[in-house]
Amino acid sequence: MSDDCQALLSATRLRLRMHSPFFATLALFARYYVTEALPTAGTEGKNIYFNPHYLAQLTPPERDGLFLHELLHGALLHQSRQASRLPELWNIAADIVVNGMIVAEGKFVIPKGVYGNRN
Repeated sequence: MSDDCQALLSATRLRLRMHSPFFATLALFARYYVTEALPTAGTEGKNIYFNPHYLAQLTPPERDGLFLHELLHGALLHQSRQASRLPELWNIAADIVVNGMIVAEGKFVIPKGVYGNRN
């Protein structure tokens, strides 16, 4: 992982500790990696992947929101609960749930382009 991305993600985790102990506790167990294989970010439920170029262009509150977005997909077991449901529809429904949780917290910003974002 590049030092720049490591610093950005470490700062996100520190901000989570200050603003949300619950989310910060979840973040302690997160494994995250930087890759250019994805255009933005994603998770398969166990690991979180971030595109370094996308991550670098976000503001700190947007990085926090993106980190939480992917973290909550894993915490809520969205990937393992999908079963035979339509993948695109399931992802939209899951995005609505996690984004609702993030917005309800009132301290984080969901990046533009994430489904259900009202920015």
